[in-house]
Amino acid sequence: MAAAVSLLLLIAAGHGLAGDLFATSRDLAALREERDLLAAELERLRTELAVETATRGELERHAAELNARVTELHREVEFLMARTAPGLSAE
Repeated sequence: MAAAVSLLLLIAAGHGLAGDLFATSRDLAALREERDLLAAELERLRTELAVETATRGELERHAAELNARVTELHREVEFLMARTAPGLSAE
């Protein structure tokens, strides 16, 4: 009887260990899948950041060009206004 109980306990313990191994294997697979998903998300975000950085650089360059053009136009307006003598009409 004691041998049968011992055998039963060994079988139960073995089954519990096998169940733990299966659960661990399942957990490991889930963690690997999550890691892969996170790696893909990280790559997507890195690509998005690179695009945003490039876009920002291009917008800053364009803004500098527009500011230079505004400065040039202001100078032209000042020059034209200076050429027109105050008090003289074009009549």
